[in-house]
Amino acid sequence: MMKDLSEIRKDIDKIDRQIVDLYEERMVLTTQVADYKISTGKQVFDPQREHDKLNAVADMAHSDFSSHGARELFEHIMSMSRKKQYQLLTEHGKFAPTGFVEIGALDFSHAAAAYIDTSEAAARQYFSQWADRSAKDGGDADASGVCGLLRCESWREACETLQKEEVNYLFLPVQDPASGYVSANYNLVAEYGFYILEEYHASPEPKDRYILIARDRLSLSGADKITICFETPDACGSLYHLMSHLTYNNLNMNRIESIVISRDPLDYRFFMDLSGNLNDSAIKNAILGMGSEARNFKILGNYR
Repeated sequence: MMKDLSEIRKDIDKIDRQIVDLYEERMVLTTQVADYKISTGKQVFDPQREHDKLNAVADMAHSDFSSHGARELFEHIMSMSRKKQYQLLTEHGKFAPTGFVEIGALDFSHAAAAYIDTSEAAARQYFSQWADRSAKDGGDADASGVCGLLRCESWREACETLQKEEVNYLFLPVQDPASGYVSANYNLVAEYGFYILEEYHASPEPKDRYILIARDRLSLSGADKITICFETPDACGSLYHLMSHLTYNNLNMNRIESIVISRDPLDYRFFMDLSGNLNDSAIKNAILGMGSEARNFKILGNYR
């Protein structure tokens, strides 16, 4: 005789309670694992261990459907275990320094900045505002006397100019004027090892968004936006698992774009804008996790 639906649900609820109890028991063991790794310096992420474990639990199942489901379930369980370990590592001060130095303000005295045609007007406006602030403090109100401006033909030429130390800064539009994408320009920031210092909006339109770039790894006080980049293989779930670090730490992602960096095999570099400051504990947890599990993870700037 078929069971009543309410009776079936009672049985499911009972099993769910057992699953939760076992999950919490497993997390207690995860804490012990974290304590061991804190004392020994062992890395949290052990891809070979996880590969072997997933194969083992998949083999325990009795059907193809259950095997696939068990693998997916334990991918999530082990992911949560890693996140708990990263959290504990951060709480114990085992967060690797980012190298960013926080400063109160930028000084453009005797400096030079490169721009391109589409950022010239905004650059003059930006540095004029700084000159006006400087004048109130007794400085020179002439923008050209505060920061020299050098015209370049392209983003690439501007980056070469900064790399050769012919200028101190770049002031460039974020978006590509044709496509509206930012990935190609962000990719140059990553390629040259530069950092974003500040964002400037000449108008509310996205096309009028500009960034100040430098060689130095600096962060202005009050910075509330972070740009990161990382690489992933063209494998099922690779991006999903990395982005789960944001969800776990309740972080807000404002933008994500990608660029193909290899076609054989097909690999991607992702660029992501986040809300937050590098000193925030949630940011530290997420960066520790993503930096450990992604390839070539970089922080391109913490700015405002």
